[in-house]
Amino acid sequence: MSLAYATSAGRHGTVSGDLTLTLAAGETISFNLAAGGHWFGHGFNHTQPCPLERGSVVNDSFAVNNIQSPVWLCSAGVAILADTRRLLGARLNADGDGTLRVTAAVDAVTLRIWRRDTLPAAQAELLRYLGWPNHAPSAAMLGDSLFCTWTQYPRCLTQARIVDMARQIRDRGYPCSTLIVDDRWESCFGELEFAKKDFPDPPAMTREIHALGLKVWLWVTPFVNQEAANFAALSAANILVPAADGGGAALFKWWGGTAGLVDVTAPQGRRWLAEQLRRLKEKYGVDGFKIDGGDFKYQPSPAAAAWHEFAGESGYSDALLAVFEEVCPNACETRTAWLSQRRDIIWRQGGKDSHWGADNGLAAMVGLALHLGLLGYDTFIPDMIPGRVQTMRTDFPLPTDELMTRWTEATAFMPLMQFSYFPWNYAPATERALRGLALAHKALQGYLAAQARDRRAPLLRPVWYDTPSAAELYTVGDEFLLGDDLLVAPVLTAGAVARDVLLPPGEWTDAWTGVTVSGGWHKNYPAPCPGIPLFVKAGHRELAATLRAALAVIERGSIVSGVTTTTYTAGLNRDLSVTG
Repeated sequence: MSLAYATSAGRHGTVSGDLTLTLAAGETISFNLAAGGHWFGHGFNHTQPCPLERGSVVNDSFAVNNIQSPVWLCSAGVAILADTRRLLGARLNADGDGTLRVTAAVDAVTLRIWRRDTLPAAQAELLRYLGWPNHAPSAAMLGDSLFCTWTQYPRCLTQARIVDMARQIRDRGYPCSTLIVDDRWESCFGELEFAKKDFPDPPAMTREIHALGLKVWLWVTPFVNQEAANFAALSAANILVPAADGGGAALFKWWGGTAGLVDVTAPQGRRWLAEQLRRLKEKYGVDGFKIDGGDFKYQPSPAAAAWHEFAGESGYSDALLAVFEEVCPNACETRTAWLSQRRDIIWRQGGKDSHWGADNGLAAMVGLALHLGLLGYDTFIPDMIPGRVQTMRTDFPLPTDELMTRWTEATAFMPLMQFSYFPWNYAPATERALRGLALAHKALQGYLAAQARDRRAPLLRPVWYDTPSAAELYTVGDEFLLGDDLLVAPVLTAGAVARDVLLPPGEWTDAWTGVTVSGGWHKNYPAPCPGIPLFVKAGHRELAATLRAALAVIERGSIVSGVTTTTYTAGLNRDLSVTG
């Protein structure tokens, strides 16, 4: 079936080959979803359908918010790019209407469309145009279990707690090489200095952590709060985006207060930020950065700002990433990106909520992983295990042992993994399973590094990617391939000890049992907790043996549904003076 298009200006046609169209400001182009088959792309959506037509995506002010791209792909072999950093309207299956609509909201937009015999072939042309592949992270990073302070110590950081965290990671045998110091290490947002009260000797802290074999990354934003000691000077030097009325820095609100934004479109803004990052590295021994911000919603409105060079509603984030890439290539991670696939940055899914669902829970994390891989953001961290816990609302229930285990299972077989809520908050039997999964991820380090060197295909990809003629595989939105040879089928439902699995054509080896199974449907396939279904493509004996040995230390089925053994709360602004 041919993919037809029509615009609100009366133009229409069929995508029979490569095509370039220009939409005038205010013009909308429409595509029939059914004619395209199954749809992928777009990036972050709070409720994350996969394929996209199983739900809806409605964003009439589509601009960068977490990792997104104005890209939509379909199984008919078509890749569509709205090649812009300006505001768009995007509606896919709104109210079940079966249509993709893209609107040039404020300015003319060029649409680039590639059509090939298969979707992977069209996607390859799209990514080539965008400048992908980037350079993959180091092998050590790909095998890492990163640890971040956020959900364990949200906004209650001290030097002593961070050093103790590093010691516990080492003492408990986790394969971690990177500790990320998150929110509230600063004296004030934007000063980029440690709070003296809580961090009496930051260089000594980083030296001690380095001695344990861990690198230190710092959480950094481009926001400088009004109350920061450097705010007036930065505003006067136009290092912060100026207000259009000439009244100092253009202000906006974010979750940490009212601030100005470092203008990385200006030479003085780029220079200042790069100098500060290098100073943190040289003065304190910091090794890398966790980048937060870059979203359009955390910028001054275009009407209120006098940018040095307005990059569009979604252009600031890429200019920001360019500074971090210059200072620390592949030693920075970001949750925000728009057409930045070429950057040597580690991508991270935005914060997920600690529940099972597709509405920003565990199922959404898996669905988004598939879309990100296709968009070229394949070397990513699937945010923190097991989501944000109670940092959004303190009355959220603590994650059960089962949810914690299933979340760890899914991320252990993704490109990178990251803990924040400590695994040892849970009962010893649960913690042993979690550590075993982290060690299984580490055992895949050589495999991941070898796969990441060959950047002809995303490191994480849908199960149809290598056999695009197998039409039934396009319906599978809860399994994925990690590299060429490992298929992962996460369990995304509470209480489930089995799940249906659809395997691509050929023979596969169950990584837990060594039993050979054939391609096709396998109903009610055993999936105890822990015991995520894992399959190695037949003939890859070394990978199968590596996984079998790593999984042997994990007691399958040892976690009971409905039980929560942790009592460690993770709400904001806690007093840990007694509980530590």
